[in-house]
Amino acid sequence: MKKISTKSFITLLENKEEHFAVIINHWFYYIEKGRIYRFQQHSNSKILTTLGLFYEGEIDNEQMITELKKSIINQIQYDWFTDVWKETIIERISRSPYDLEAFFV
Repeated sequence: MKKISTKSFITLLENKEEHFAVIINHWFYYIEKGRIYRFQQHSNSKILTTLGLFYEGEIDNEQMITELKKSIINQIQYDWFTDVWKETIIERISRSPYDLEAFFV
């Protein structure tokens, strides 16, 4: 997990080179090639539970990334992702004074 600023998030989004998952308002989003996908509700709940284990030290960063990758692959396989408007996300994160938590996958 890496903390990134809003400015860094926007730069990564515009560069379209990185693949990563980010938490925004208790919801996971997957960013790939400049597109933003919101996790399906069931998958989001499962990965938030896994995130709790990560914060409690029961799993390490590598295990967290592995679980994220599994969830992302599963959602891509069944086309469960929801496209999100880039402008909506940028507006939402711009109002927050906090850094974002990102997992580069």
